[in-house]
Amino acid sequence: MAQQTAIGKALWHQFTVVVILRENMRQRTQSTEDAKLRTALENMRYKSCTDEDITFLRSRIAGLTQGKPKLADPRFRHISVITARNMHRDKINMLGAKQFAMDTNQILTDFYSLDKWKNPTQSRQRKKTKYAKQVHPSEIIEPEIQKILWNLLHTDTGHSAGKLSLCKGMPILIKKKIATECCITNGAKARVVTWHSHDIDGVNILDTLFVELVNPPKEIQLEDLPPNVVPISREALEIECRLPNDTLEKIVRQQI
Repeated sequence: MAQQTAIGKALWHQFTVVVILRENMRQRTQSTEDAKLRTALENMRYKSCTDEDITFLRSRIAGLTQGKPKLADPRFRHISVITARNMHRDKINMLGAKQFAMDTNQILTDFYSLDKWKNPTQSRQRKKTKYAKQVHPSEIIEPEIQKILWNLLHTDTGHSAGKLSLCKGMPILIKKKIATECCITNGAKARVVTWHSHDIDGVNILDTLFVELVNPPKEIQLEDLPPNVVPISREALEIECRLPNDTLEKIVRQQI
């Protein structure tokens, strides 16, 4: 731990200049209330909120009294929600996907990840953490274990989903920077347009997801695609999974 602290301090002292970005790259247009919110958030950073900031923030608290925002308002039906814990976010996403499918008279399509074992290295086996002791004879995961891996909570898989439930028109949030020049960045809002997939042993595997960016900073036009529609392809990630028996396993997961 002391060594990690020393390395952390050494890395921190490598920084000579720190900047604060003033221009919001995800939203160029703004209302008067948008400007007030950004001012309040900036003042929070310096612990210097004014009475005007506090009054504005209190005016945005949902309630039943007149003038308060109402959560039952149709415009809040399928909006993004910031939660304190990731497990709450995952549950809201699951319920929200079902609700959106019901509201639009669609059926959710489940897409599963492609997984294979990542055998632990000798250095990792020496750690005291409870890793699986056996070295798997091949990369192929047994069907029973695969079902368990698909159904693990996202918090037990490094937030790499084993199963994605989608339907057309569903609002989504892009959670990684894929192509800045195409506005496919972390936090960008989009809607599902369509997808390319294939079947393996009776389960759907997602190859490419096509989404329409919502209010991007600039219009994106890719060849043979409608305006602001961009593809997101499957990629392989090495992740650590915590199984129900508290054993940790390394796998390579391919998912959108």
